Amino acid sequence: MATVVVEAEPDPSCSIPNPASPSPSLSHRFLDSKFYLLVVIGELVTEEHLRRAIGNIERGIRSWDTNLIECNLDQELKLFVSRHSARFSPEVRGQKILHHRSDVLETVVLINPSDEAVSTEVRLMITDAARHKLLVLTGQCFENTGELILQSGSFSFQNFIEIFTDQEVCP
Repeated sequence: MATVVVEAEPDPSCSIPNPASPSPSLSHRFLDSKFYLLVVIGELVTEEHLRRAIGNIERGIRSWDTNLIECNLDQELKLFVSRHSARFSPEVRGQKILHHRSDVLETVVLINPSDEAVSTEVRLMITDAARHKLLVLTGQCFENTGELILQSGSFSFQNFIEIFTDQEVCP
């Protein structure tokens, strides 16, 4: 069981210049007041795996260095719990996507996803206008590579890098 927490700061090559700088092109791309949380829960086989995953998710979220004035995580996560929508994939048996967007935080939780769903949601997170982003990956992983085991395939650091270097994501 492994958990990877990635706090995504915009890549300087993709980020937008300071609006006060002489070149304000695309200065609207990142919004300082927006936050995005993506949690990916890979394949879990036992109750023990589930307990560990829940603890890892909590630790990952608590490690996110957010300013309480800008984003009160406790309040935002309570909103997520009470108001999220749930989608079940007709194509991928057992896959669930939980989603909630407030004025401050967009939260997406993928449960037992396919590798394609993870890649799509990571791409959406990276290209979102929120400046503050957190990716939490938890679940079983391959011991020799660290790849997160998913319902169909796996998700690795190399997959993450490929998404980040895609010309459509970071022109």
